[in-house]
Amino acid sequence: MDIKICGATSREEIEILDDEGVGYVGLWTGVTGHPRNLGDFALKLLAGMCRRITPVAVCVRRPVREVHELLAATNVSHVQLHGFNLPGDIAFLKRKGYSVIKTLHISDAGEAPEARWLDAYDAAETDIYLIDRHDGGGGIGSTGRALDPAIAGHWAERLAGRRIWLAGGLTAPRISEIARRSPVEAVDIDSAAREGALIARSATRALVSAARPMAAMAGAVQ
Repeated sequence: MDIKICGATSREEIEILDDEGVGYVGLWTGVTGHPRNLGDFALKLLAGMCRRITPVAVCVRRPVREVHELLAATNVSHVQLHGFNLPGDIAFLKRKGYSVIKTLHISDAGEAPEARWLDAYDAAETDIYLIDRHDGGGGIGSTGRALDPAIAGHWAERLAGRRIWLAGGLTAPRISEIARRSPVEAVDIDSAAREGALIARSATRALVSAARPMAAMAGAVQ
């Protein structure tokens, strides 16, 4: 199972993620007022530092045409739409050649505002669906709290046949369980990769080992 670490803001954090074999790094844009939101220049700079890791532009409220203008001259080919985007936003980005990750905001009751658009998202050729917990308030960013595993499992079944990622308060033990039993392709992490406010090597290594237990065992044997 692959892993994405979200909210990198420095060369040092990018290097840690690259060194530890993380598959994707989330670079935030249009997340107004958040300390991990990046200005346009910083996003381009950090994306260019990615060697093996794949940079993902994570957008909340930024219009998709602005996102394309920002990314057109960069190496960023993946866009995560983390707001309540209409299917037309996905269709626009697909026409421009991006791989699109669409967040589904799941409540504790198992409901998602985007459920009504799921067929249209499919028709727009959404590449990946990201299951994340939503607290039902006005904010549309991540809560950092986990969905009930039964609700996450229900949505994984509902999305069967599609590429699925999972986010929301995931820890190394929970990731290890998901890697063994779930059809989830990748997990999306923020807080669990940090010591204090910064992405940390030891925490990242533990998460990667949990996501890829067979690789970790092979490394231990060697």
